[in-house]
Amino acid sequence: MEAVVSEDLVKIYEGGVKALDSVSLSVKSGIVFSLLGRNGAGKTTFLRIMATQLLPTSGRGYVLGHDIVSEAGKIREKIAVIPQESRPMYILTVKEHVKYFLMMRGLPMNEASQRSSRIIRDLGLEEYSNMLCMKLSGGLRRKVLVAMAMATEAEILFLDEPTTGLDPLSRRLVWDVIQRASMSGQTIFLTTHYMDEAEKISNEIAIIHSGRLLASGTLEELKKLTPYKLKAEIPSDSIRIEELSEYGRVLKLGRRIIVYMADEESSRKLHDYCISMRTPVTFSPLSLEDLFIKLVGENEYS
Repeated sequence: MEAVVSEDLVKIYEGGVKALDSVSLSVKSGIVFSLLGRNGAGKTTFLRIMATQLLPTSGRGYVLGHDIVSEAGKIREKIAVIPQESRPMYILTVKEHVKYFLMMRGLPMNEASQRSSRIIRDLGLEEYSNMLCMKLSGGLRRKVLVAMAMATEAEILFLDEPTTGLDPLSRRLVWDVIQRASMSGQTIFLTTHYMDEAEKISNEIAIIHSGRLLASGTLEELKKLTPYKLKAEIPSDSIRIEELSEYGRVLKLGRRIIVYMADEESSRKLHDYCISMRTPVTFSPLSLEDLFIKLVGENEYS
């Protein structure tokens, strides 16, 4: 069974703003799936509709085979959600948040306490376990919400930008917990605008822009959408950009010049040219960020 399926999903807000434009997407069970997009691309709207928090304007959606409109109650029994705008209650401790949330979902007190202790340890929150949330930093409060959702062990976790505001070490702790949950059979559907996050932990990725789905698949499948295999970075003040067009597609980003190349022969020629011009150059394989820039850039004004 597919975990999440949408068919021509449309959402138009009051005032005529089209947040989703006929989005059809299918997510397998038991994987980490990342929905990428710029701010305002439609990521949160899609997640909220599939998590039964928001009604679509048209189209259909299914979660674990249940219709998101007519069977919302059945879906809510099997999912957990971290909304982007949610905040913990200031007057509860970290452990109380997680334990009480599990008890509200029907777990016995002993099991709720054990699960909360385990996830608090896994996320590096042990030293804050008995601290009121009003005394925590913004990043730690975000981790409390992650702990609440992950502790449910729900069949599907909908996580809306779960690592926003977290330091690099905390982000990696969250990644580890997410990956272990997926290995145990849970489906993780997350939205993010962090390319490294999606590339590191996702089994499959989709890119959305201005409410339209641009691409979906594994990282290797997405990379096949561009003819470029390598890129070079050159300081923009060290060479004239028009001299580089023969080696590949040239893009100027601030003080950097990026050259996208289709083969190693082009990279060798560019390498030799930079040596002759005494210009520093760095070569690397094409990344998800490069693919994102290409797809979103080509559709920015379409």
